[in-house]
Amino acid sequence: MSFIAPKGTEFVRLLGGGSVFEVALVREGDHELVCKRLVPRALTAREGRVAMVREARLLSTIEHPALPSLVRVGNDARGPFFLETFAAGTSVEALVRGWQERGARMPRTLVRHVAIQALEALAEIHALADDAGPLDVVHGDLGPAHVLLGPLGEVRLVDLGAARFRGLEAELETDDRGTLPYAAPEIASGEARPSQATDVYAMAATLLFLATGERLCDADTEAAMLAEVATRGLRRERVLHAEAFEAKAREALFEALDPDPSRRRASARELCDALAPVPRAPDLR
Repeated sequence: MSFIAPKGTEFVRLLGGGSVFEVALVREGDHELVCKRLVPRALTAREGRVAMVREARLLSTIEHPALPSLVRVGNDARGPFFLETFAAGTSVEALVRGWQERGARMPRTLVRHVAIQALEALAEIHALADDAGPLDVVHGDLGPAHVLLGPLGEVRLVDLGAARFRGLEAELETDDRGTLPYAAPEIASGEARPSQATDVYAMAATLLFLATGERLCDADTEAAMLAEVATRGLRRERVLHAEAFEAKAREALFEALDPDPSRRRASARELCDALAPVPRAPDLR
């Protein structure tokens, strides 16, 4: 089935899709927007509608330059949809593949820039609050396809259908397993729900892929990958190949990918500071 642009918009091109959403670029007047619709099989599935509600609710609640903004929500003969702002960018997945196709290693400065900007954005989003306190925002499905590098070097996070936030009703909870092999073991096994801590693990896994371009698990099938990640996590020893980072930064990344949650780096801010330590001012006394 071809993508149907909402009334008042013009279809430009498909941007992608998955098991829940089909995503297209549409034009409304002088503006290009992202339109998300449920794929046909998700129209009658609770998980599909819940993912749509969660993303729209979150984007209508918070503002951050690393996240899209909600434009409007609608419903037509094809089903529910929502429109959000579009920002051009290249995913970490496409960035890595592009350099591999050139037969060249990604510049270390580029790897470090993307890593630090992505962690900075995640730390800021995790820290969002209002007058009532922390908003407890969780992305819920970080991976190389959901972290984008913009044309001016900015990093954005997209696809928030698995997001969690303060006040989320129990009926909007689902059994999300993240994107393999980047999901934390406790998410892959179903033992935990998405949290800020599992966001940090998934971002660390994404950055390991960014820095190495290597496969991060041995399994070849989705089922085998789920079992491998749920049992032992990904192959975190491959952090030794992440030559873009200094030794202390590689150690921090290794700790962030510990399969035991109690031994991991506690926050995106902590991991960001470990990868980009703030120079200490000289003591002039």
